[in-house]
Amino acid sequence: MPRLAIMVALCGLVCSTVSSAPPGTNAAARVRAFSKLPEWSGVWLSAAWPLNAAGRVVGGEAQLRRTLQLLRRPPYNSQWAAKYDQVMSDKAVIAAKDASFKACTRSFPGLMEAPYMFQVVMLPEETLIVFENDQVRHIHTDGRKHPGAEDLWPTRLGDSIGHWDHDTLIIDTVARMASEPMAPRAWAAVLSDQARITERLHRASPDELVDEMTIEDPVALAGPWQMTFRFNRVKELDRLIPQDCTENDRNPVVDGKLTITPR
Repeated sequence: MPRLAIMVALCGLVCSTVSSAPPGTNAAARVRAFSKLPEWSGVWLSAAWPLNAAGRVVGGEAQLRRTLQLLRRPPYNSQWAAKYDQVMSDKAVIAAKDASFKACTRSFPGLMEAPYMFQVVMLPEETLIVFENDQVRHIHTDGRKHPGAEDLWPTRLGDSIGHWDHDTLIIDTVARMASEPMAPRAWAAVLSDQARITERLHRASPDELVDEMTIEDPVALAGPWQMTFRFNRVKELDRLIPQDCTENDRNPVVDGKLTITPR
């Protein structure tokens, strides 16, 4: 390639890089910020869901109830413990919910213990956790605070901000919808609108991510609720395949459950 053509191409590349940076951002500084981010590429899946070819956990429902941490009794104070026990004692209601739910999405923190693969996309300004069921956690790392009370709208995933401590992403999440159960099957486990969830997300080894989570709720909990979630690299896939969890001709909903119909 002629020298002039090479210079023109390089100029175009540099100009494109600069123009794609956020307004007011120095492109060179942003490149340096990128270089400091850890490497978490690949596809990840919760270690609580070691799925076989049939898509089912060995040991079935009983195994899930033993291993899924969000199905355990929260460390409630006496008032909230009484309400929890009252709901759990109504076996008919619990059985009906277990038999009828079709959860294509999860609220937070249940999403972090769901059977959905995900990828982590890192930018200097935010980290995205992109799940195969089309849900995305936005964790802002540009130094912003949570919105003020008038602009802080409760959502299923809450509002998340974070910062990096070396190779650990520390996440602070508030404004989670109080009406949402902690996870499917944990219908009686809810939190108040004052709940705050802190995570320390880091890579423990090339093939393992670890999320150390602490839930604090001065209204509902007697003390901090601490859990550790682990995620394994999915080596069989080199890309994330979106999951269509809507009813279609192959997946009719029968009695509230998504089924599979052979061709």
